[in-house]
Amino acid sequence: MKPQVVHCPNCSAPLHVAMGETEVLCEYCASKLRFVPGHAELEVVRTREEMKRRERVDVQKAILEKQLRQEELARWRETAAHVAIKAMPVVGEAVGRAAFRTAVSHAGGAGCGCMSSLLALGGLLAGLLALL
Repeated sequence: MKPQVVHCPNCSAPLHVAMGETEVLCEYCASKLRFVPGHAELEVVRTREEMKRRERVDVQKAILEKQLRQEELARWRETAAHVAIKAMPVVGEAVGRAAFRTAVSHAGGAGCGCMSSLLALGGLLAGLLALL
């Protein structure tokens, strides 16, 4: 649809108002003008506002999901570090320290490295228990 042409009430400059727009800035006098949409434009305005709302919700959801992943990762690291400390008397100091460093480090090929250290410790513990 073609934009509606109106005139600025302050300077009489022509303004091109797109369908569904409720605000326009006059390029000549910098006046900010508001329009009440007509019945035909009301659906366009509603759709535009709904899209903006959905976008804000999606952004907020992404932020919360990222925070949740970071908190969960921190809990896993803390748990893996506790397991490494508790297993130290059983598996030895060198292996326990290595498992602890792996658990608390932020580097690692697959995630934080917590699961690999937990699996390694679990395997060592199972092997030691089988010997007993």
